[in-house]
Amino acid sequence: MNQTTIKETTMLKGGVGLHSGQKTDLIFYPAPENHGIVFYRFDKQVKIPANYLYAKPSELCTTIENEGVSISTIEHLLSVCNGLGIDNLLVELSADEIPIMDGSGIDFHNAILQAGIKQLDCPRKAIKILDTISYQNEDIIIYVSPSEETNFTFSIDFDHQQIGQQEYSFQLSGNRYSEEIAKAKTFGFRKDIDKYKDRGLIKGGTEKNAIILNEEGHFDNMEVMTWLNEPNLHKILDQIGDFYLANNLRIIGNVFSHKSGHSSHLKFIQYLMEECTDKYSVIEI
Repeated sequence: MNQTTIKETTMLKGGVGLHSGQKTDLIFYPAPENHGIVFYRFDKQVKIPANYLYAKPSELCTTIENEGVSISTIEHLLSVCNGLGIDNLLVELSADEIPIMDGSGIDFHNAILQAGIKQLDCPRKAIKILDTISYQNEDIIIYVSPSEETNFTFSIDFDHQQIGQQEYSFQLSGNRYSEEIAKAKTFGFRKDIDKYKDRGLIKGGTEKNAIILNEEGHFDNMEVMTWLNEPNLHKILDQIGDFYLANNLRIIGNVFSHKSGHSSHLKFIQYLMEECTDKYSVIEI
């Protein structure tokens, strides 16, 4: 299996940043082998690799930064790149946040498929887990164990009647990402909206691009949902994106997570890449 990129340049228009509220268009360019997923801030003339070495902690999203210039909320687009097996891509924009679109990955997914996927002449690489790697911070748990496949099991536990305790397992292969994960929207709690707005966040959030959970234990806008367990599926979507910060290499192993989020995903990837080099191998696939 060889590395991939898109066949032709394509544009995704009409997006708004979830937190910034800024309007921006995205332009996707084909990229050569070993280029990786790279974002280009055209307004600042700065490129930022989608790599854990450029990632920084941020509230409610995943952010990368280079030369004092940042781009946030990259996780949904990165998830689609990982899910579709895109190794090399240049993404141009003139704002500091990737647009939220409908709150899922489906618009990025469709734009990439419309552009087409082509194979390059260089073998594709992946991170193969050789020994169990564990991370825990209070009640947050992430561990990865050896496997011949890429499997995600995500466990959530929210004090909400429609969510409660759930667990979902997903194998990242074939068309399953497109069918089970790409359409899963982000979600939030009605009680937190004013708090986040007071912090200058979710300026672009609406009831069309996020599932809203109310204090009575119900969904406020069930009409935008695709599945009843969509919040759990979206947590997997986020993690597939965050884990692609590991040098844009898919991880071959069994991934189990309980109550994790963007910050803990980044800490796990940093731990994996820098302190557990004896527990994985970079292989050609």
